[in-house]
Amino acid sequence: MEIQPTSIYVHIPFCQRKCLYCDFTSFAGREDLFDRYIGALKTEIRRNAERYPEARISTVYFGGGTPTVLSAKQLGGILEEIRTAFQVDEDAEISTEANPGSPLFRLPLCEGLSALCSFGFNRMSLGIQSFDASELRLLGRIHSAEEAVEGYHIARSAGFDNVSVDLMYGISRQTSESWRQTLREAVLLQPDHVSLYSLTVEAGTPFFDMDRRGELSLPGDDIEAEMYAEAIETLADAGFEHYEISNFCRPGRACRHNETYWRNEPYFGVGAGATSYLSGLRATNVGDAGGYVSRMESDESAVEFSERLDEAGEIGETSFLGLRMLRGIELASFERRYGKPFNQIFSRQVKDLTTRGLIEFTDGFVRLSKAGLMFADDVFVELIT
Repeated sequence: MEIQPTSIYVHIPFCQRKCLYCDFTSFAGREDLFDRYIGALKTEIRRNAERYPEARISTVYFGGGTPTVLSAKQLGGILEEIRTAFQVDEDAEISTEANPGSPLFRLPLCEGLSALCSFGFNRMSLGIQSFDASELRLLGRIHSAEEAVEGYHIARSAGFDNVSVDLMYGISRQTSESWRQTLREAVLLQPDHVSLYSLTVEAGTPFFDMDRRGELSLPGDDIEAEMYAEAIETLADAGFEHYEISNFCRPGRACRHNETYWRNEPYFGVGAGATSYLSGLRATNVGDAGGYVSRMESDESAVEFSERLDEAGEIGETSFLGLRMLRGIELASFERRYGKPFNQIFSRQVKDLTTRGLIEFTDGFVRLSKAGLMFADDVFVELIT
């Protein structure tokens, strides 16, 4: 029986200024395209609903770019289109990413963040990254540390009772002490969720060029590992549950939308550069915002690239994604889904990884060991090759 999608990702590719490390599909200074882009999103949403009329939506996630460069009314209109096109659960998790330097944080609450809540948004992922002024400048962020703190409290005052903060480590010239201070500042805010990101230098970004010119001084792998371990300890001491390699939450506040990805279940992705995973087919839309709009307005497919996973490919992805979660993979569910036990499919890998102390079996689950957390990529490679 085909699993119906329960999650929708909405990509808003616009931002006020692109960060120097960012390789996501995002564009600064394209306000002229906002209205047409929103119309294109609504068209793609309706198309997906026609194809999957039985889908019942339990999570919606607006990512970017910076969704909060749009007005509350514009974001609310997109969400309303989703509610019209699909059955959406009353208790659905409706998330938006946000930058504390974006316009919605400078408007009166009734026109900004409170208005978002009135439209049904109930979770915010706030891109703080650092509380160190020099690190924020280096990253090209548009907010200060003070604005990050203020933005967090504005979101709370507006009615968001589920707020996540994003933090970044491995930044050029970042020290262990500045990272500890960022962690302390984050804990003082008392968010419901914390996501960690290790800075990676991607081709095509200003950081890539700066690195080639020797202008960056990045911490080595050993320092990054120490920073990660420091975060685990600090957040655990503050009462956070470490539930996924890079994610921590208060009890009951895990990101339900991302758990759809980690279970390798189907989902819709709408917008420029967005990816969908439906009926075993992974399809990625054209990344250019103008090209995406033109295709939607011409009644063409937005898909630029697609691939159908065979069973072996799907099993490999389900396994490495499931092991990202600290609880791991429930062995009985895995066998029901694929008709064979995990240990049988991965007999060679299981023997090797358990001998190396990187995975462990406990209470009907297979999961990464404490050592495996530090060498997760090595484990994942074993499962997908």
